[in-house]
Amino acid sequence: MAIKDVMKEVMLIVEAIEESDLFKGVSPEFLKELAQIGEMRIFKRDSIICRANEKARYFYQLLEGQIDVMLSEKEIIHFTLNRPGEIFGWSSLVEPYMYTATAKCNTDVRVVRMARESLEKTMIKYPADGLAILKHLTSIISQRLRHAYLYIYSKELNKNKVSEK
Repeated sequence: MAIKDVMKEVMLIVEAIEESDLFKGVSPEFLKELAQIGEMRIFKRDSIICRANEKARYFYQLLEGQIDVMLSEKEIIHFTLNRPGEIFGWSSLVEPYMYTATAKCNTDVRVVRMARESLEKTMIKYPADGLAILKHLTSIISQRLRHAYLYIYSKELNKNKVSEK
């Protein structure tokens, strides 16, 4: 890849990272380092990016496309990511470093991918930024957990309505 292309990709990654709720308020130095460790990846429709219960080596941020995130491949609980800046693969930042869900592409998808080890080293190097990310991450996980609870609750309500008839 030519230097000009590398610089363009780094700038696109910086812009993408700045869009994410996860990276809100981090220092410009931290953003620059993230751009250095981030890499653009394209996945075709129906591709599986990561699977539940596999070792979580990468963290992802959606740039374009639509992804179904499923707790199991039987789609017991799932939700869709379709906004640029949304994250998945957050299990790469939390022990035991195993993906908790499967991410499947509904469309062709473009993401920024970061290796867990590199991201963790950068967070250690910039502890205030690392702490900010972990706080944002807990908020994102909490929202998704609430979504899962509501999904389960609505399924139970529908099941009960059917059984009452």
